[in-house]
Amino acid sequence: MKKIYLLFVIMIITLSMIACSSNLDVNSYPKVDEGSYKSGSNDQNYIELSKVKDDIWVHTSYENYNGYRTPSNGMLVITAEGIVLIDTPWNNGQMKELLKLSKKIFNEEITTAIITHAHVDRIGGIDTLIDNGIDVLSTSQTAQDAEKNGFATPQPKLTSEQTILIGDKNFEIFYPGEGHAVDNITVWLSDDKVLFGGCLIKSMESQDLGSVTDANIEQWPLSVEMVLEKYSNAEVVIPGHGKWGDIKLVHHTLELFAN
Repeated sequence: MKKIYLLFVIMIITLSMIACSSNLDVNSYPKVDEGSYKSGSNDQNYIELSKVKDDIWVHTSYENYNGYRTPSNGMLVITAEGIVLIDTPWNNGQMKELLKLSKKIFNEEITTAIITHAHVDRIGGIDTLIDNGIDVLSTSQTAQDAEKNGFATPQPKLTSEQTILIGDKNFEIFYPGEGHAVDNITVWLSDDKVLFGGCLIKSMESQDLGSVTDANIEQWPLSVEMVLEKYSNAEVVIPGHGKWGDIKLVHHTLELFAN
């Protein structure tokens, strides 16, 4: 009887330890597997990192948007001159966590950021970037819209079509025309055949166009056609929200206009 009671006590203690472990801050265990990390204690500072290639990673953050927990994607590109960030997370708390996590994993600093348009899911963490002395680049249209929308202003150094060399990586900036937003640009990494489509491009699981508050519905499919024509050889396409994939995402975005 005593042995049974002892086993019962040990089992209760073990179950209590397991239950407590589920409440640990994810900062204690940032590594999920060989290709992903997570950090933060709640959605206000929670960040996920997922490997696309050895030097290209997607960062994902979450925000309650229209009643739904909505993921948003940006990108980190590791170059010979530091890390280039493409779009911030939703807010400054998440951006601070991303700075810490990227430094811990890659032992590199984020030195440059590119903003693809002036919505909160692209630029919400800009104050943290500026406070840390990071160059934040955008087109002049995005800089104007950022100020209009109440955000700090990026440096309007990007044109509608140009390639900038940062370290050993070429970043091709392309403005295909209005779409999800007036100012939406894409970023192409030619050596890796990776296209950051941002919110212009929808994920395969998307059944509609999502937020169209600032969209130009008539121009949007024409702009996507421009992207398809220019980057038909893309091997990886990263949308602003949802799972990334290949060139099928661009075709799927066009199909959404036909429905």
